[in-house]
Amino acid sequence: MKNMKKIILLVIIVAVSFNLFATKYAGEIFRMGAGVRNFALGNSGVSDVNAIGLAYWNAALLHFAKDTKFELMHAEEYAGLLKYDTASAIWGKENKISVVITRIGIDDIPLTKLVNPDDPLSSSNRPYKYKSVNNSDLVAYVGISRKIGKYILGLTPKFAYRNLAEENGFGFGADISTYFEFNKLCLGIKLRDFFTTQILWGNGTHEIVNPGIDVEANYPFIFPVLLTESRIFLGSEMYTEGRDTAATLGLGFLSMDFHLGCEIMMHRAVNVYLGYDVRDFTAGLTLNLNAWQINYAFENDTELENSHRLSIGYKL
Repeated sequence: MKNMKKIILLVIIVAVSFNLFATKYAGEIFRMGAGVRNFALGNSGVSDVNAIGLAYWNAALLHFAKDTKFELMHAEEYAGLLKYDTASAIWGKENKISVVITRIGIDDIPLTKLVNPDDPLSSSNRPYKYKSVNNSDLVAYVGISRKIGKYILGLTPKFAYRNLAEENGFGFGADISTYFEFNKLCLGIKLRDFFTTQILWGNGTHEIVNPGIDVEANYPFIFPVLLTESRIFLGSEMYTEGRDTAATLGLGFLSMDFHLGCEIMMHRAVNVYLGYDVRDFTAGLTLNLNAWQINYAFENDTELENSHRLSIGYKL
């Protein structure tokens, strides 16, 4: 644990050093989550051993993975304006590997021109659509886990290709994670964008994503009245880019957002989820049909439109 405190302190020092050069919100393409189950749990997952997208959440948890799993997810965000698709897999025997590939896209965006660009807009000089463009981000995460001494460590290299209208760029970075158990309490820690993540654009622009820290714990309990096995998740994300009032808690260049989730095992074939993601209520369920899983999640966004995610998974 002392070594982990030293690593966290080092990340904060690095973040302070790079803070003047970081691009605020440049890392948002890496913060969309992975998997329907975890979205329904208020975007909790850093301590969730049952998550399929472990390369995204916490690669150290691959140490506990038993089955080969696959999941395909489709999401409609903000009334269908934004599409988010994810393919996740865990496979291997002694040394498990996790891969998560995501695509975030807004398709068919019209670009317009005036009939006569030298004249002002008017009833006789209306704009017309001359072509459509797509904004999309393709991100790949590859997670591995190793036990080093007393510690279980996970490493997730990540790569991104960004295509925004007529510009494109590439990004690369890595996350480091670990996991602890204290009796029934499970604690996951992830150091995001360790030593910064770089995004290089074709026009010469260079964006830097500052390091951050995710900490999450979960604990099992018996749900009152229903008397069924349940688990509660509580986690926080720490950013080092001065989000101030855009975050739940702002402390200068440091800021924090919080996540809360509850899993209720209603039946061996049905799991129900409730959560709170920063400021929005989430809910969902999983149907276990032999080796197949069907997952649905919903987020009630009070400022924009509601979001829906649906996935199908298979376990060998």
